[in-house]
Amino acid sequence: MLKKQVRVDFHIHSMYSSDSIITPKDLVAFAKKRSLDAIAITDHNQIEGALTLAKKIDLLIIPGIEVSTQGGHVVGLNVKQIIPRGLSVDETVDCIHKVGGLAVACHPFAWFKGSLGKNITGKFDAIETINSSSFPFFHCKKKSIKIAQQLNLPHVAGTDAHNPESIGLAYTVLEADLTVDSIINAILKKRCQVFGNPLSLSMRIKQKYARITRRK
Repeated sequence: MLKKQVRVDFHIHSMYSSDSIITPKDLVAFAKKRSLDAIAITDHNQIEGALTLAKKIDLLIIPGIEVSTQGGHVVGLNVKQIIPRGLSVDETVDCIHKVGGLAVACHPFAWFKGSLGKNITGKFDAIETINSSSFPFFHCKKKSIKIAQQLNLPHVAGTDAHNPESIGLAYTVLEADLTVDSIINAILKKRCQVFGNPLSLSMRIKQKYARITRRK
């Protein structure tokens, strides 16, 4: 199916993450509700959810991972194998590139999120300039846009969803076919625009509650 524009939330955690309550049914329902054409599953330090769900649900899944590094969190897009946690930021980016993935500096200036801050370099493929879960939202957005412009890197957006209601609050519109390869290529060629709003207070509370209940 050829589309002139594709709408994607590039940062979603499924129930395969220990701090998320989003089920396969939720993914399809809320992606449809928010007019998303595809989503990236970026569970913490594992890819089982992304690979499993891509085979089970009627929605284009971009396999990904959110990796905990020594200097903050890094999202790998189009990644189909585990990227080791606990490496340096540079080593993690290199590992993502070796398996054919894109390295994204996610929520780079958010508080309380293992953000990269000064560890962002031109080795990254894109910057997550809008992350609905980032706090304080507008401050993080402004700083993220500034570093993306300084490094001349593409902008992407994602919700960082851990509960269903937040899926699709941030999204990227790309000039691409509805395939993983075309979407990834559109990022690299900067054929993308970012949009999004912050989580409401009630959504933040639900997200926090989901993390607590899953970890009990």
